[in-house]
Amino acid sequence: MKTEKISIPVKQALPMIAEMVKLKYVTDTLGKSSGWIYNKLNHETTTSKSSGFNQSDIELLNKLFQETGEKLVNTRLYIPSGENKESGQVRQEVIQQMQSVSEIVSMPYIYIGKMGKKTEWYLNRMRRNSTKASFKQEDINLFNLAIVEIGNKLLSIELTL
Repeated sequence: MKTEKISIPVKQALPMIAEMVKLKYVTDTLGKSSGWIYNKLNHETTTSKSSGFNQSDIELLNKLFQETGEKLVNTRLYIPSGENKESGQVRQEVIQQMQSVSEIVSMPYIYIGKMGKKTEWYLNRMRRNSTKASFKQEDINLFNLAIVEIGNKLLSIELTL
């Protein structure tokens, strides 16, 4: 089932998207400098005197958000299981998965906004040498739900000028 996209002006959508998706990921993926997107956001539509967003930029961003949305919808974090795995090894694999997702997704959006946790809670679980705090299956489930939610939001948006 294909849903109709919500058309939203780029200047209204990008601040909302930036809460969920790192703009650094956006600019790096597009091969642009980090200042590119901020410069575009702070100008009106492109004229001979300004450097705001143009239709080509919108098409580029829409394509990126479509691809990123599909990627996130299909992403699943998991706690590896197996008789031969030590708890330290399992922990490292979960941390690597989180780091991979955090290259795209703003993790505070999930652990603060969706899970009601504090930054300290997240950082304690991401420390490689810590044996006291680790992600539980219910944490992983909530992260997965939030990642899919972000992906679906990206898939439902169509940026306009």
